[in-house]
Amino acid sequence: MTLSLSRPVPFDASMKDGMSSFDVLAVVPELRTLVGGFVDKVYQREDEVILKVNVPGGGRRELYAKVGAWLCLREAAEKPESPPSFAMALRKHLDNARIAGIEQRGFDRIVTVSFDRGPRLIYELFGKGNLVLVQDETTAAAFRRATFRDRSVGPGRPYEFPPATANPLEMTAETFAGSASAAKGPIVKVLASAMNLGGQYAEEVCLRAGIEKSVRVPDSSDSRLAKVHEVIRELARQIRENPSPQVVFEGEAPVDVTPVPLVQYESRDQRSFPTFGEALSFFLDHHVEAPPAPSEDAAAKVRRRLEQQEASLRDLRAEEVQTAALAHFLYAHFPVFEDLIRAAREGTLKVGGTVLDVDHERHVARVAVADVTDVEIDWTKDVNQNAQRLFDRKKDLREKAEKVASAIEQTRRELERAAKEAGKVAARPKVKATKAFWFEAYRWFISSEEFLVIGGRDAKTNDAVVKKHLKEGDRYVHADVHGAPSCVVKDGSKAGEATLREACAFALAWSKAWSAGIASGSTFWVLPEQVSKRAESGEYVSRGAWVVRGKRNYVHDIPVRAAIGQIEHEGHHKVMAGPVEAVAPRASRYYILEPGDQSKEEFARECAREFEVPIEEATRVLPPGKVRVVRQVRGEGMTAGVRNL
Repeated sequence: MTLSLSRPVPFDASMKDGMSSFDVLAVVPELRTLVGGFVDKVYQREDEVILKVNVPGGGRRELYAKVGAWLCLREAAEKPESPPSFAMALRKHLDNARIAGIEQRGFDRIVTVSFDRGPRLIYELFGKGNLVLVQDETTAAAFRRATFRDRSVGPGRPYEFPPATANPLEMTAETFAGSASAAKGPIVKVLASAMNLGGQYAEEVCLRAGIEKSVRVPDSSDSRLAKVHEVIRELARQIRENPSPQVVFEGEAPVDVTPVPLVQYESRDQRSFPTFGEALSFFLDHHVEAPPAPSEDAAAKVRRRLEQQEASLRDLRAEEVQTAALAHFLYAHFPVFEDLIRAAREGTLKVGGTVLDVDHERHVARVAVADVTDVEIDWTKDVNQNAQRLFDRKKDLREKAEKVASAIEQTRRELERAAKEAGKVAARPKVKATKAFWFEAYRWFISSEEFLVIGGRDAKTNDAVVKKHLKEGDRYVHADVHGAPSCVVKDGSKAGEATLREACAFALAWSKAWSAGIASGSTFWVLPEQVSKRAESGEYVSRGAWVVRGKRNYVHDIPVRAAIGQIEHEGHHKVMAGPVEAVAPRASRYYILEPGDQSKEEFARECAREFEVPIEEATRVLPPGKVRVVRQVRGEGMTAGVRNL
């Protein structure tokens, strides 16, 4: 029989909210790098559980889990110090326990982490999911109690795995054909359910095997089933032996993450990552959360997509400006780059001074020239070609920005239709995103003396703010509080005491001190040459952390307080949050805040209405936690329209 083939409709990536069996197959070998490591600490934030592991010769690593959904090596930005009862139980049983093994159970979405003392930590990544600590075959602690038809999970009960599902990777072609044909129904459903592939990979296998997904499973003697089995085994082999993790984008928003490139996504933008864990981390940091509950109106769903698209557009335009500026910079310093390229070709380019790093495999060097501290040059190309590469990148960014802008217009029209269907007044969004500046990639404010201060948002940007932007004449600011950002006062050598104190107040307020409700604290500033990544022998400097040596200039008794207001910068209105002393003189409308009990999201909506900006702009600049409005000022000057609370 001849089939009329058509490309399967791509799997709806926006619905992906957890890992498949193939994803687990990909991540477990990466998790095994923890074997031999010792559990240092356990953290829990709602349904996220993080094991901090000290790996001999490998430093500190973090095993991140979102119960029932995700499991990977990932550094969590925030880790609550006060553990819930489940985390306390894990700390009690696993403190300094050595990891002896990490295994996937068959082809199930179950991962078992065993320890030298005998306990096992079992990650159930299906359904609502669970995380179970088993000691002597008895459940010592469980994230959630659960009762099923064939087993129950709870402290004090013997632990039983759920019944094993089909494992097509261990089947012969004949066994697979017999099991599949016995299941009956459309082949895509049989592969997804009876063969345990899940919907996404069931469609991928149909596509690779050249079989229409809606075709009913043929008889076991049909050669097409042997082809399907061969494709499944080849996909598993590729994941095990030649992985190439990808994050898949819809527009500029990441919508899926896969351990190998999938044929169903060949027409979409994708980004490669060295490991599946890194791809998962990026996806979890940037993807849109699961779709709203059915009760949520369609307009709200579309509005959220619009906010994501507008944020992507701002990022693209900012990167376009930066890329063009870097290309012009190469031409402005043509002789310098020409000499560096010549030295690289002659093999005389050594790390040190101007040269930050040399990658001989890629024929690339990272150098610092003039005020730009990180420029990548390809020595197989001349200066003109390196600059042209940047101009080409700028062109690509502009084209992507135009596509996103077009998508925004389409989404706005869709929002109007959705609002009408919901019986609401249809109207285009009244607020537009403000002009994006390069420093908005970080936390930022402009001091009362007109100095720019930037700070990290997480471990990655804590590294970037120092590596890329701390230079001679600047000042480094940090608070001795967990989670405090690394801050840089640009041209800080020229700044007065007021700016340095404001920068210290900023570093303190945007640390864990805010969410902890601390009233006041101390912060310090140092010179750039006192900041380094080089640790003493036996020490380890984690990502986002820096070593400070020498005298620290402390500023004491700083109140944990902040302000948010609307300012004008280079002719554009911006919403800025920072120390009260920096915001109040520049803003005609502003709020003064301190730690409180109003949710950040609720207050961000109020700010968005007050300052007429998209809600994400307000959310992005606010301190990291719940707030209380101490005072609100409206109108011109400090005394106009004051509301004390």
